[in-house]
Amino acid sequence: MNNIELKKPTELEDLKTETIKISDKKDENEQDWQIELISYTDPYCTWCWGSEPILRKIKAIYGDQVKISFIMGGLVENFDTFYDLHNNIGGPRKFEQGAAHWAETSGRHGQPVDNQLMFDLKKDFRSTYPANIAYKAAQMQDQELADKFLRRMREFTSAERRIIHEIEVQVELAEEIGLNNEKFVRDIKSGEAEKKFLEDLKLTRSFGIHGFPTFQVKNKEGKGQFLNGWQNYQTFERVFQKLTGNSLKKEKYYLKEKDVLRFIKKFEKVSTQEIAILFDIDRYAAYKYLNKLKTVRKIEAGNDYFWVLT
Repeated sequence: MNNIELKKPTELEDLKTETIKISDKKDENEQDWQIELISYTDPYCTWCWGSEPILRKIKAIYGDQVKISFIMGGLVENFDTFYDLHNNIGGPRKFEQGAAHWAETSGRHGQPVDNQLMFDLKKDFRSTYPANIAYKAAQMQDQELADKFLRRMREFTSAERRIIHEIEVQVELAEEIGLNNEKFVRDIKSGEAEKKFLEDLKLTRSFGIHGFPTFQVKNKEGKGQFLNGWQNYQTFERVFQKLTGNSLKKEKYYLKEKDVLRFIKKFEKVSTQEIAILFDIDRYAAYKYLNKLKTVRKIEAGNDYFWVLT
């Protein structure tokens, strides 16, 4: 469920470079990064989930040279009045249409999906905003844990058929990743996390962004560009090269067991598609390779699998 359509990756010569005003906010890795990749996103967005293999490959290959940040864009304010023109989702059959859309897009982006979640949402789902607010509550405690929390929300809703707009589920995830649950709940109920989300929403709308994911890529000089919709790894790589004069160093990964295990250890749990994207092979080949290893085990997730170390 999202309001973008898959587009052909944009060629570098067609990408317009512009100077973008960026926040002066700094963090502990301020001196390390050469590129900031900002994802305007929503925890329920299926193409955002489909972008996770690309983002994880970027993290693995470029490390701290590329800083990845997330801005909550608020995909659905009110599902009763929501209409996605590109994907024909809206009206009395919106849940059935959403389920079909998730199944179809999973076949394209390759990430595991359980589209039966859409029918579970019929009971009380009204908006994706509560999940956005939950991320901001996590971010108010710790940025690294907040990003882990966002990843787990995506896994929960997309592949594990869990309803992430419910506070009880959010608290379960917060406890799992090590957040202070009392503060987490307090920041949500007090409205402080919502205020942070509304700041994100205002920023998102100021750029005219309504489809997700949308990516903003910029270098230290503040020059950069926007990429609309899902993008393949090669597109990001070309943009990075353009904005840094091809100066970024790359970590090497080869399709060998030690590198597969290194990648899984880094992220703790990965999808079949994330292995496929990292090593530039198709998903079936990735599954066959993983399935023969005795050092990993698979966990059923929707229409595919996650993989962890044994």
